[in-house]
Amino acid sequence: MTRADDTRGNDDESLLDDEPLLDVAGGDPALSRHLRESLRVLGERTDDPDFRRLVDDVLDGRRGLREAATSPVFASGLDTGVDQFMRRWAEIPESERAEQAARGEREFAELRERLARERRHRDRWRRDHPDEW
Repeated sequence: MTRADDTRGNDDESLLDDEPLLDVAGGDPALSRHLRESLRVLGERTDDPDFRRLVDDVLDGRRGLREAATSPVFASGLDTGVDQFMRRWAEIPESERAEQAARGEREFAELRERLARERRHRDRWRRDHPDEW
């Protein structure tokens, strides 16, 4: 698993903080960010302490998502939420599904652009302040 680069010199809302990139994200920081946020929400909403610990291990970088996803604890923790999602998704008209998919693609594109801007900012800051990091 790789780790995101240091961001000294960026503001408090940095998207390139020192968080682990998830192993299943294929090096895509935007996808990793999205997966991490989804896992965080799942971990907060579960009543299963074993699932919560597993999610915490992934979010803290102690365990890869690929490994965790093969765990019976992970499967059990997702079952209820996936069932609820599938029922709701089936009720949504196809046109609304397409609209939601397009919105998701736009949000990923915006996140990727924000990450790229922050990376450029960080790289400039490092170049201009070589003794401070």
